[in-house]
Amino acid sequence: MRRWIASFAGFAALVAFANVGHAAEFTDLLDAADDYDDLIEETFDPFDFSLEPRFGMEFESATIAREAACVPSESDLVGEAAQNNPRVVVDRGRCSEARTIANSEMEYSGSKFRLDIDLRAGIYKDLEFKLNVPYVFSQTRGLRYAGGVNPTNSSVDPSDEVVRGAAASAFDPAGDDAQHAQDLETFTGYRYFDLSDSYSEYSRSGFADPSIQIEWAPFNDERDDTKATLLLGMNYRMPISPVQDYDNEAVGEGVHRLSWRLAASKRFAWIEPYFGLNYILPFAATDSPIRKIDSNNNGQVFATPPQTGKMTVGTEFIPYENPAKGQRYAIDFRFTFGYTSEGRDYTPLYDHMVNSGCNGKTLDDVLPDFDGAGELTNVDDVACSWVVREPSNAQPVPIYDLGAAIGDDSPWEADGIMTVEGYGTFEGMVGAYLQPTQYFQFKAQAFLEAKQEHFLTNARTGRDTDNESTPDDTVDLEGPDAQFEKNPVYNAAYDQPGNRFRVQGFTTWKILLTAALQF
Repeated sequence: MRRWIASFAGFAALVAFANVGHAAEFTDLLDAADDYDDLIEETFDPFDFSLEPRFGMEFESATIAREAACVPSESDLVGEAAQNNPRVVVDRGRCSEARTIANSEMEYSGSKFRLDIDLRAGIYKDLEFKLNVPYVFSQTRGLRYAGGVNPTNSSVDPSDEVVRGAAASAFDPAGDDAQHAQDLETFTGYRYFDLSDSYSEYSRSGFADPSIQIEWAPFNDERDDTKATLLLGMNYRMPISPVQDYDNEAVGEGVHRLSWRLAASKRFAWIEPYFGLNYILPFAATDSPIRKIDSNNNGQVFATPPQTGKMTVGTEFIPYENPAKGQRYAIDFRFTFGYTSEGRDYTPLYDHMVNSGCNGKTLDDVLPDFDGAGELTNVDDVACSWVVREPSNAQPVPIYDLGAAIGDDSPWEADGIMTVEGYGTFEGMVGAYLQPTQYFQFKAQAFLEAKQEHFLTNARTGRDTDNESTPDDTVDLEGPDAQFEKNPVYNAAYDQPGNRFRVQGFTTWKILLTAALQF
């Protein structure tokens, strides 16, 4: 035991008195012209470069639930519409009194395989420039029925019998188109896209949006061990790759992203704890589906992507380092807490919504047709009537009054972008950094992120304005003032409380493998 203690004490002393030659990966920068002041031409190194190909794998999983009304018993149902609503849950075990619950509807599985090429350049002292060029080999989003869900009880892909039952309670076969358009508010038999017991997947690939970054360390404990390393950085992701849509396999998002980073670390013998703050400010490009839909309308509450803030704490352990030979081996443990604000964004539902067979239908297509016996003859079309309940889906301009649009052959197209509720994120990371020589480094990092449960469809009905013919304190969803106050991206079929989709148990595994070639 005494020999072990003596050996460990000797090793700790060796590391403690060794020259520090590298900051923690979290705060490390390429530097240049360090030896400029000595004026010795033979040792002058004006620039440092690093070429870092990085392969990344991401695997996502989640359950997507949906709000539903719950009542303790049949006697609590009021009215024929409620009795024929397939989404009403009658279960005293789940609710002792009438309330809203969340039913599991779908299982989500996503994956992404990508290659990032980072070109880093030390400009002068502790000032670094970086260019990132990413390529996505494969990005998939897959959905299937959740356990216990099938066409007889699904509110996403119900059977024809369910659709007919919902139509029977919502529409009067003797009514005209104007009455049927009004009755869409009570129809509940929507079919959003096709599902089955196995995952239906959509795959994308191509170049993603590149970014440029500049970082500077005004203080560096390698130069002055009385101070901690302090790093300031700014990154700009450019939306120049094609934007993903229903008719392509692109992976671009059409969003400018500015981010700022503040990080600090301090070396103590063989450990280096660090801390960081990060803020991401996105704003939509001109070709992005995330935008203000109608310049004359004031009801769109959110027209921008969510903003994100993150706080990181971690420690890097350096069991061996030889600055003279450029050798260094380290293990990194990190935890990040983040918060993403409410905003318009892509979701796990995106690909299935934009590729839905309901897109492209007209208002006349989705209104019900009944035969002489009162039987619904266009089940599939009526099941798609959710697409006309969002004003912005009408092409080429939003339509706020369905009654006035009867006979209009304009198609309705869902862009798949949802108003997502704000949520927190929790991420842990473990990394290993192997540097056998100053010219080469291998990095391996594994991340596990958990996202807080949140609504995927959370648009507001609109916003009351002064530009109205009948001043009041409510949002006008119909009538002449609806064009000014109704949110053009509000869809009562899934944004209305009681109909909203909610993601639960959203976890992401990510593995990054980097080979850094340093010059």
